[in-house]
Amino acid sequence: MEFLGAFSLEDLLLWLSQFDAASLAAAGAALGAGVAMIAGVGPGAGIGYAAGMASDAAGKEPAQAQRILMIMLVGQALAASAGIFSLIIGLILLYANPLLTVAAANDAGLVLATTGLAAGLAVTGGLGAGAGMGYPAGVAANAVGIMPEQSRSVTVVMLLGQSVAATGAVFSLVVSLLLLYANPLIGAEGALIVLMFSTLGAGVSVLGTIGQGVGQGYAAGKGVESVANRPRYQAAIVRTMLLGQAIAQTTGIYALIVSLILLFANPFV
Repeated sequence: MEFLGAFSLEDLLLWLSQFDAASLAAAGAALGAGVAMIAGVGPGAGIGYAAGMASDAAGKEPAQAQRILMIMLVGQALAASAGIFSLIIGLILLYANPLLTVAAANDAGLVLATTGLAAGLAVTGGLGAGAGMGYPAGVAANAVGIMPEQSRSVTVVMLLGQSVAATGAVFSLVVSLLLLYANPLIGAEGALIVLMFSTLGAGVSVLGTIGQGVGQGYAAGKGVESVANRPRYQAAIVRTMLLGQAIAQTTGIYALIVSLILLFANPFV
C-alpha cells in the first residue's frame, strides 16, 4: 500500500508484479467484465427513445397501436444488439475466459490483466450504435402511426439503416474477441510497458466507433422520416442515406485499423 502515498507508475507495476499470472489475469477479467457493461448505456437510451416515440404515436393514433407496437419491438431488438454483445464479452470474461488458460503456461501476467481490461473496454464502443439505432426505431413507430399505408417501406428503410449503423458495434466486438483469443502481444518479446499499453491502446482505439454509430443512426432516422413523407422518392432517399452512412463509417474503419496495427503490426514491438 505504500505506493499510494507517493504514486508512480513504476511503484504500481512493482506492486502488481507480486501477484502470479493467474491472479492478474482474473483481476483484469473482473474489471473488464464490469467495464464492458458500460456499453448498455447506449442501447438503453436508444430503446427508451423508441418506446417514448411509440407510446406517443399510439396515444395519437390508437387504431394503429398494434402496428406501432410491432415496429417498435423490431427496431428495439436491433438496438439491443450492442448491449447483447457487451453481455457476451462480460460472460466470457467471467465464465469462459481463455486468458486464464494462457496464464497457466505464461508468466506475462500484467499483459494478461491488461488484455482482459482492454477486451471489456473495446466492446463499449458499441454504445454509439445502440443509441443511434434507437432513433430510426422511434421515427418509424411514429411514421407508421401517422401513415400506416407506408408501413412496409418504413420498416424496410429502418432495418436497412439500422443494419449499417450496427457495424460500429460489430467492429468493437471483433476487436474484443481478437484480444481475448488472438492477442499476439501475450508472450511477445519487448518492454513490458509497451506490451501493456499497446494492448490497452487497441481497446481504446475502437471507441472511435461511438460517433459513427450515433451519426449513422441519425441518418437512418431521417431516411425513414423522408420515405414516410415522400414514398415516391424512396430510391433517391435510400441511396443518399446509404452514401452518407458509408462516409460516416470511415471514422470507425480508421479506429479499427489502428487497433489491428497495434495488435498485429506494432512498430514498437
